[in-house]
Amino acid sequence: MRLFFDKKPVASFDDVLTLYKTAEFKSPTRSTVPLLSLLRHGGEVWSRIVEKLTPGSSAGEMHLEFTVEPPRGDGNASHTDIMLIDGNCAVAFEAKWTEPRYEIVRAWLTRGDHPENRDAVMNGWLSLLQPHATIKLQLDDFMGAVYQSVHRAASACYAGHAPTMAYIQFSPLANGRPPEPWLMNDLSHLHNLLGAPEGFPFWLVEIVAKPTPAFEQIRGLPKSSVETANAVRNALLKGPLFQFTEFHLHRVHGQRIQAARFPVA
Repeated sequence: MRLFFDKKPVASFDDVLTLYKTAEFKSPTRSTVPLLSLLRHGGEVWSRIVEKLTPGSSAGEMHLEFTVEPPRGDGNASHTDIMLIDGNCAVAFEAKWTEPRYEIVRAWLTRGDHPENRDAVMNGWLSLLQPHATIKLQLDDFMGAVYQSVHRAASACYAGHAPTMAYIQFSPLANGRPPEPWLMNDLSHLHNLLGAPEGFPFWLVEIVAKPTPAFEQIRGLPKSSVETANAVRNALLKGPLFQFTEFHLHRVHGQRIQAARFPVA
């Protein structure tokens, strides 16, 4: 599989780590850390997940931090954690660990001094989603949807004619507790707003990640410092930081959820 950082080809995973902004590593418990550890040290688990979500696909391209500009209005680009592209197929992966629930569309639209521009940006994302929806999309219907999930789904549609969206939830949380169910609920809500299209599958991928002694050495580092970012980046180069013991796939089809558990040998 050819490796890219956004649209730029890179030779190795180690080279990728130098291209991330320092801010991505200023917290050891940011989802970027287990995600990159999964890619670098959990190759078998990652390969099995990709195989389950893209059966029959050949080796294509893996883009980290894949950007898509809003097709309308003036706004920030959507940065998808991983975009897999194989011919006409695209799978957008977004990772979560300790991050809180992001703001909904209604809240996002009310920020800033130019509401008409925000309406245009949001309608631009909906224009990418519309060809893959089974119902007519109206801005007013999306007020309760999580804004990030809307433009991540739109990015998958931009990247391929046969899109898939998957959110990865690492479990347990850094405090040892299980994740809250809001992510599953939000994905189900958004897929339902699109008319639950069979040809645009949504997935929630729960990955059980057990911290290793190498992660414990960086767990308590103070957040927001450059020193912490350097220590986290170096730890990822050495690793492994987690043992990935099993994963659960949840196919989200509107209000219906299909689940399967896969232990790691």
